[in-house]
Amino acid sequence: MTRFQLLTRPAPRGLLSMAHMSESVEKSKKPSRWFGRALKRRTNRRRGPRRSLWTSRLTRNIFLSNLIGLIILVSGTLAMNRFENGLINAKVDNIRTLSSTITTVIGEQATGFGGTAQLDVQGASQVLRGVNVPDGWRVRLHNKAGELVADTKVLSSTITTETLDPILEDIPERPRQDIWRENIRGWMDRTLHNMPWKKARRETLRRDLKLEVRSGLEGDSSYGPRYDVDDNLIVTVSQPVQRVSQVLGVVTVESNDVSSIVNDARQALVPIIGLAFLGMFLSSLALTLFISLPMRRLARAAEIVTRSAKKRDAIPDLSARRDEIGDLSLVLRDMTQGLYSRIDDIANFAADVAHEIKNPLTSLRSASDTLRVAKTEEQREKLINIIQQDVSRMDRLITDISKASKVDANLARETAKTLDVAEISENMVDFYQQTRAEEGPNVINATEIDPDNPVYIRAYETPFAQVLRNLIDNALTFSPDDGNVTVMVNKVGKRVVFTVDDEGPGIPTDNLDAVFERFYTERPKGASFGSHSGLGLAICRQIITAHRGKIHAENRMDNSGKILGARFVVDVPRQRPSEKD
Repeated sequence: MTRFQLLTRPAPRGLLSMAHMSESVEKSKKPSRWFGRALKRRTNRRRGPRRSLWTSRLTRNIFLSNLIGLIILVSGTLAMNRFENGLINAKVDNIRTLSSTITTVIGEQATGFGGTAQLDVQGASQVLRGVNVPDGWRVRLHNKAGELVADTKVLSSTITTETLDPILEDIPERPRQDIWRENIRGWMDRTLHNMPWKKARRETLRRDLKLEVRSGLEGDSSYGPRYDVDDNLIVTVSQPVQRVSQVLGVVTVESNDVSSIVNDARQALVPIIGLAFLGMFLSSLALTLFISLPMRRLARAAEIVTRSAKKRDAIPDLSARRDEIGDLSLVLRDMTQGLYSRIDDIANFAADVAHEIKNPLTSLRSASDTLRVAKTEEQREKLINIIQQDVSRMDRLITDISKASKVDANLARETAKTLDVAEISENMVDFYQQTRAEEGPNVINATEIDPDNPVYIRAYETPFAQVLRNLIDNALTFSPDDGNVTVMVNKVGKRVVFTVDDEGPGIPTDNLDAVFERFYTERPKGASFGSHSGLGLAICRQIITAHRGKIHAENRMDNSGKILGARFVVDVPRQRPSEKD
């Protein structure tokens, strides 16, 4: 803990001294180019048309941020590359198994050996007829010349019979949900089909049946996804039919049901996409109503407040929300009231300053005019004393006005510190005892706090020192030369109470609160006129209020009701030892 400083450095509460005002006026005559451009942009923004709620950037950001997840879901549903690739690989394995079985059986049924081996076309056709080919599959057999000799599409002898629906005179209208489902499916298929990367993939995997057959006759197998002339996705496997090492033909197996399976999977996700879109829209709408709209109301209300002082209550009270926007509305309301209070204080303070300065100026003018026509040395000496007193009064008044105008600015620049109250009172009393004149009241420290259990407060060191100095100086003024000024600090619950007692005549009961008003100068009989500016106690209240404390005055009385002197009480919050920095 550092030694408590006794120097004061007060600052303004939005109150400008005359010199500061004149300096600001001179600076405002030559604004910088940057300031001019910024002011122009701000003016244009205020005069320009207000953006609507649905075109504001905040609303767009809300909808776009919620739309990202939906876009990812839809894109994944449309692409489904992983699912499609897995399905294709599974199809290739199944088709290769079937193709290997067919080529093995046909190769064993072939006649002859070596160069005389011949493909048994009739036996191969019987084999293909006996194979259980799934729906959507097709098996073709080509001979050594590359000619098609067998095809399950032609060999199939299955006849399907169904009962025809009765003839209806009035054809019922299709349900709307079916129409919507068909339209959505068609849109999804067209969208996916026309994607550039899909077109490039189709051209890369375009099927060439002759090339597959030629490759098979050379003894090589080919398999994988292909696209036919109608842009339908098929999975093909081409394997050579061999007897020992002689290639007798090529079996080609293909499946064209991959696209239908993928499309069915996409259709199953359509309701989920619809629910996701509905959730996105409702979420965006809720965020817009509960965030964007209240922020818009606060912005418009703040603009109204800046244009008219009569609309200072235009900012809505949203504290019932119990969230950050509710807190923002309370802060804006408090800030608005505080700003207008300071504006009112500036106006009142300027009027009070003009009135207080005018009095000594009038006295100076009168004394200086009378001095010219004074006839005796005694009259001149008396007038010179009056002039000196008025000059001192003006000097003291201007000094105190400067201090009062800088209180809030100093509080804003200061950093709150943890202070030991016992050390505060001890250092303050030591200062006055060391600077005490031979004749004058004595300052006594009556604080009794256990050194092992120190008491701390959180305060701005320099301004708080100014408060105690103002109270002690005020008490010394009204105490007799042989009297005492007692400084005492007590801990009362979660508060710390400073008291400064004097042995003067006390304060009139009706003026116990008025003594804290600016330019209060009523003095008891015998006190010299003009020795106080009436701002010291007002500065004290201003500083203590900034510390979330209270200050009041009272009279000390004995049992008979006789006034023993005045007492000033400062009550500030106590800081716990665990909160000490």
